[in-house]
Amino acid sequence: MAEQNRKTAEQKLWRRKAEQTVEQYLDWLFCDQDGQSIAKEGRSIMGVWADFHGDIPKSSGFSGFCTLAAKVDRMRIRHATDWMIAARDAVMQLEPQYIDAVCIDRFYRNKTKVATDPFNEKRVEIYYGDQECAWLLKISPETLRKRISRGYQALEEVLQSNKRAA
Repeated sequence: MAEQNRKTAEQKLWRRKAEQTVEQYLDWLFCDQDGQSIAKEGRSIMGVWADFHGDIPKSSGFSGFCTLAAKVDRMRIRHATDWMIAARDAVMQLEPQYIDAVCIDRFYRNKTKVATDPFNEKRVEIYYGDQECAWLLKISPETLRKRISRGYQALEEVLQSNKRAA
């Protein structure tokens, strides 16, 4: 019985490739979100008009600092690479429930995240085990484990078919 659960070296290699693909997908996801948030930063004419209740603000001639250079640097650093786009294309072939499960697995599962309590400013460590990750998806821990396993299996099949097609 235990022997049927053992993975071969090739199966372990495909699993690791699937995990790396999910990590690259997450990089693409955050890269895209960063780009969208950078694009929405800054003041607009309508925003200034609303801030000053319809009056044109008086200019001092100096704003104190220029944030454009920092925005350009952030945009340059966070661009989507070909690897990220290939990972996105592979992961998007999975069912949404499997995408959620494998992303939770790579980003949260069995990791400790550090946060600061906003009320007393104390450092808080949060460990994300199966119970906490399952709670994020509103499913049972057993269902989470099954979805993670099936999600990686499906992603491995996609990666293998992509390799055969190339």
